[in-house]
Amino acid sequence: MGSSRFRFYVYSAYVERRTVAAVRIIAATKTRGADHVICRLWLPDNRTLTLKARVKAIRENWNLKYSATYVLCLLRESGVKPQETVGAAISVLSSNVPNRPPTNLLTVLDTEPKSGIEQQLHICVKPFHYSYARNEWLLEWFELNRLLGANHFYMYNESLSGPVACLLDHYRKQKLITLLSWKLPIVSKVEIRTEGQFAAFNDCLYRSMSSAGWLLVIDVDEIVLPRRERTLPALLTALRAMYDPPSKAPGAFLFRNAFFYLKWEDDPESIPSLTTSRKTRRWVTPHALKNRSKYALRPRDAVELGNHFVWELAPGASSAGVPTDRALLHHYRIACEYGGVNCLTVPSTIDRTAHRWSDELIQRIELEKKRLSPACLARLMWI
Repeated sequence: MGSSRFRFYVYSAYVERRTVAAVRIIAATKTRGADHVICRLWLPDNRTLTLKARVKAIRENWNLKYSATYVLCLLRESGVKPQETVGAAISVLSSNVPNRPPTNLLTVLDTEPKSGIEQQLHICVKPFHYSYARNEWLLEWFELNRLLGANHFYMYNESLSGPVACLLDHYRKQKLITLLSWKLPIVSKVEIRTEGQFAAFNDCLYRSMSSAGWLLVIDVDEIVLPRRERTLPALLTALRAMYDPPSKAPGAFLFRNAFFYLKWEDDPESIPSLTTSRKTRRWVTPHALKNRSKYALRPRDAVELGNHFVWELAPGASSAGVPTDRALLHHYRIACEYGGVNCLTVPSTIDRTAHRWSDELIQRIELEKKRLSPACLARLMWI
């Protein structure tokens, strides 16, 4: 946004009907003392409106100078209903110079859930950065999550290696992933938390709201594995069915984290080419809820996402932890959290839950390799 005292970037705009009548804009700006702004809305019927705006830093900002932010463009005094803004153009402007030509222009996207999406499971991950290059593992991660019931992925590209970019393009052409450019000119980990990941998480929430019955927020070294069911939609349906009346069923479920360090020894009963088959040693005691946990939620029931739990739910919605005998977050970590090798001495146990999917997984991976273009396959350098 031009003419602001501090850097102010906007990324996407969505209809908000639940907490307030507004257009909700995903942005990044100063955590405290952000510039005062207004919104200008160009409706499909050719009306142009100026709206009051409220800037709200997303809670998980680590007290850094800049934060992922919501800009709420308020409709309450405009006479415009939220549904009328779908497809409109909107811009955020400094209140100090409201008549300057806009330097940003976003299209307002709908968030109304479509019918028949209850079993649709989408996955959101934080932005790829540092030229992410684990292409063989990423193929395994994709195919196992697809076996678990995921049918769409949202990914944000700050930087990728050539081979990973080729693999993602392969999935994009199948309409399995939405791959979005993510170039935030704020210094990561110094001025804003890791690549502005909380802006990406919350963009993903609203982007998926119209088409996903469930959204799973995990990283690409994490997989949620159910203990009884074969798929995550089946697990989530079963968990909600435990509540009576159904209106009391949670809209979000948290999964406890257990580290499977890749430096621990391989399982002698494994399929060598599968990381999830080879690496079966994990922490005996998983982390407590909200400490490295990840979660699945009904997008319509959430307002603001964090890394390890949902910060704000829609009115009337609730969240609950999932017992470890029903599901666990498998975190396949390369290095110890704090460096060194002391983490390898923690009490551990063998957990072969992932072996339930190994035979089918290896078949899917081999089939997907055959579907890759020769040029892409050569770049991935598989034998």
